[in-house]
Amino acid sequence: MISTAGFVLALMLFQYPYPGGYPARTRVPAQPANPGGANTGAVATFHGIFKSADKKFITVEVEDGQTMRMYITGSTKFWRDDKAAKASDFHSDEKVTIDTSRDARMNLIAVRVEWAKPVPKTDKDTKSRPDSQ
Repeated sequence: MISTAGFVLALMLFQYPYPGGYPARTRVPAQPANPGGANTGAVATFHGIFKSADKKFITVEVEDGQTMRMYITGSTKFWRDDKAAKASDFHSDEKVTIDTSRDARMNLIAVRVEWAKPVPKTDKDTKSRPDSQ
């Protein structure tokens, strides 16, 4: 049987689990936005060929001909020529770079999709190739 003093002591321990009371809550400052820059919270970055996009998914062909499908959310950002764009501004077979993250179910989420500018060929490139002579 528990005595009255023991009951009061147990009640006090459950009410105040820490000797000094509850610790003060501190706010973690939000990371500053980086408009147009790379997403520092991205899990992975993929480089590939844009195939298609609809309201839910973006499809990209990555190395070795493998196709990846990633979710598009309301916070997915599209960039073309260093300006904000829409998924409809991208065309099939264009090179893209995609920063991704994962949701609670470990689905791949496209966070930032950027059109990769084609590298222009110079006269120096064509002269250095043995087959161009």
